[in-house]
Amino acid sequence: MIGGGVRRFLRQILEDFRQRRFLDLYATTAVAFVFAALLVVGADLPDSVRWSLLFAALGFLLLRIALAGHTEERFLDRSAYDRHPITEDLLAAKDVWIFAPVGTNLLTDERCDLLRRGPLARDDGSVRVVVLRAFDPGDPISAQLDALLDHPVQTAATSLRETLGRLRAMARWQVKGTFGYGEIAFNPGFSIVAVNPQSPDGYANVEFHGFRNDAIGSRMHIRLTRDDGQWYRYWLEQFEEIWRSTLPAGRP
Repeated sequence: MIGGGVRRFLRQILEDFRQRRFLDLYATTAVAFVFAALLVVGADLPDSVRWSLLFAALGFLLLRIALAGHTEERFLDRSAYDRHPITEDLLAAKDVWIFAPVGTNLLTDERCDLLRRGPLARDDGSVRVVVLRAFDPGDPISAQLDALLDHPVQTAATSLRETLGRLRAMARWQVKGTFGYGEIAFNPGFSIVAVNPQSPDGYANVEFHGFRNDAIGSRMHIRLTRDDGQWYRYWLEQFEEIWRSTLPAGRP
């Protein structure tokens, strides 16, 4: 039992290092252990060094406690984009992944231009977008999407045609980065926007569509980062699965 607990503990440490989590905490702990070992073997350390280590460790613990009390808001609605606009993130990003069944609210003219001036202006930048395959207003999937809102402004079929027109235009842009888009025939009931997903500071917003929302702004989404471990990787893999399932149109 003890051996199993130690193995789980070591695996957790290794996972934290792979995900670059709590590195400051591990570094401080390692320094404390080194000084403790020196004291055990009788090393003659000056009092100034001992007190410096003690106060540094105490200060670090107090900082950790203070930061723990300021947890980032994670369960959000669309008003979060008003408080923290995604525009600056898109402009500064290197890689952006988007899955949005219709995409008309996210892929506005302004945001498409931000992608052009941001990741697509970089030699190593990339943007991947997935939306639903075009359908007619009478299609069952159109009725399903139209039923998500109590007061839609236009039908999902009309919105999707506009989005696909934008994506086809973007695919013709002469840019340094890589742009690709694809279409799928199935609506899984969520959308994903991932910014620099493979970077330490990356994040993914996952929005759940629900049923009979008063408006799009009332939908819930959750913000995930590397600190969320397996669930962050899970949703990134969900996007990869969707990308692998897309029809070939628009793929680079």
